Amino acid sequence: MSHAVDPANLADTAAPYGATPYLLYSSADGSARVNHVVVAVESDPAVVRVTGFGRGVASRIADDAPLSLLWPAIAEGEFSLIADGAGSIDGDVLTIAISAAVLHRPAPVDGSASC
Repeated sequence: MSHAVDPANLADTAAPYGATPYLLYSSADGSARVNHVVVAVESDPAVVRVTGFGRGVASRIADDAPLSLLWPAIAEGEFSLIADGAGSIDGDVLTIAISAAVLHRPAPVDGSASC
């Protein structure tokens, strides 16, 4: 189950989750990559400024690259926050223009999920 989050409300929604989500992106060969990053979320326009990434991330992300951020659920039974957008790097800052976000219920620990 998921609940859409208006990108303009992402800063308020992300605040309880903290400033260290996971950045999800694709490498040059298309394989999935994940990196723990530090972010500042802005509301108008809905952008996320990312710092704390290394040369590997910088070398794999081209302008307008599709990117996702994942803030894991804070506690069992709560929602994770996922935001999608397009990114570009300028120096040591990656800016992601957020196009969509959702609060998503993680799979139950007991495996009883049903669609």
